[in-house]
Amino acid sequence: MRNALTWFVGGAVVLLLVVAIADAIRNRSDASGSPPPPPRILHGVLVAADAACQTQAFRFPSMAPERPPHPPDCNGLVWSQDGSLVARCKGDFTSVTSSQGIQFPNVDGCAPAWRVDGALSVIRNGDIVIARRHGAPFTFFSRSQLEDALGTVAVANAEAWTFTQVSWFGLTSFVAVVQGSRADQTAIAVFAQGGLGTFIPETGVTIEDLHASPIGNFAFARVDPQREYVMVSRGGDEVTIPRVPGAEALTWSPDERYVAIATKDETVIGRTGTTSIVTTLPFGARALAWLT
Repeated sequence: MRNALTWFVGGAVVLLLVVAIADAIRNRSDASGSPPPPPRILHGVLVAADAACQTQAFRFPSMAPERPPHPPDCNGLVWSQDGSLVARCKGDFTSVTSSQGIQFPNVDGCAPAWRVDGALSVIRNGDIVIARRHGAPFTFFSRSQLEDALGTVAVANAEAWTFTQVSWFGLTSFVAVVQGSRADQTAIAVFAQGGLGTFIPETGVTIEDLHASPIGNFAFARVDPQREYVMVSRGGDEVTIPRVPGAEALTWSPDERYVAIATKDETVIGRTGTTSIVTTLPFGARALAWLT
């Protein structure tokens, strides 16, 4: 009986030591400030910015801290793809500054977006205007052209519709949010080769944060009744992604196999085309970017 009791006490002591060591390791990991490593199938660098645009970046799958080349688009700042220029709407014009702080001439219009060739687009009086580093800005797609395009899909009062947001697939193809005469009269329109390819009415819903994806799909946030992202193919078919209410930001992996969606408190990474969640990271974000 005494031997059994000795073994029992000894086993309990060993168990307590194991638990204490595990807690110490976990506490040391927590104190490092780095989140636990995600599955090894993830690669690249995830960049996250908070409400003040303070940035942190981690390399998958180790989650080692990284220094990103530039912050993600945040609080109205919109970066060119190479990180050399940043644009911001200020009232009725857009200011452009280099990463070294050099100020370029202002561009009349707002809702700035960058094309892959480094040209800047803005929306001015309902027209899409292109500005390059050299030469005068010019109208790329006019409001009258939009009216003609919407007429092909029998949109009522097509003359009242206007562009409000744009994101570029290439030099001439883009996806846009367009709005009618009422605030709740919105739609998504995809244009390619100068014509309207896809038209998706979103009546009664406020749309924010339009993004073209790395391989030619797009996503946007539906604000009502709770902010949630939707992903759609260029042909207009919805692509399944995890449903995350209260979402603040979205980005794709460079190969678009995975999508990251952030709330104020956490960042969910899911497999594109499914509702499957691969991992959840213990930090939220106001803006996200996923770099190679």
